Amino acid sequence: MKTIIYSKFRALLIVMAIAIFSSCSTEEVSVENEILSFDFQLKKAQTCEEQIEILTKAMRKFHNVEVAKAQGYNRILEVPFVPGMGYHYLNPDYVDGKFDLLHPELLVYYPGENGKMKFGAAEYLIRIENCDSEQTYSNPPQGFIGDEDHWHVNCDAGGWTLHAWVGLENEAGVFKPTNAAVPSP
Repeated sequence: MKTIIYSKFRALLIVMAIAIFSSCSTEEVSVENEILSFDFQLKKAQTCEEQIEILTKAMRKFHNVEVAKAQGYNRILEVPFVPGMGYHYLNPDYVDGKFDLLHPELLVYYPGENGKMKFGAAEYLIRIENCDSEQTYSNPPQGFIGDEDHWHVNCDAGGWTLHAWVGLENEAGVFKPTNAAVPSP
């Protein structure tokens, strides 16, 4: 009798395990594992350069604009193309007033050959309530380790912004807001 109960219990566990694992696609498990890996690496990062390297790796999946759209970066800002920057794709779920290195609020794309969008930069946005371009703001958000990142107030965007050019090299510097290498459409 114990053998029958044990066999039924074991069969039930196997069925439950199959149901759990089959409910998650391979892609979902892969993305979740990737995020956990980058989170772990970030906890160990001690320099801005290490953070930039991790961000560069984490953003590789967004070199395909369709992947970005599928993951919530599906709102293009009202200003279509910004010279020296490109097109800004917003993920409204990330606009929460917090700096999260692996979840930038915006991704910046520029037109490549044949009009195909190419990834240029991750952009962070920390909202300023009633942002006024006539006002002077101090105390930028805490972002990357050290003082190499330079936040800018952009009231058209709604607050403090920071570009990290990890998809297209920027000769002026990784954190500069514009990049001379961005072609016009």
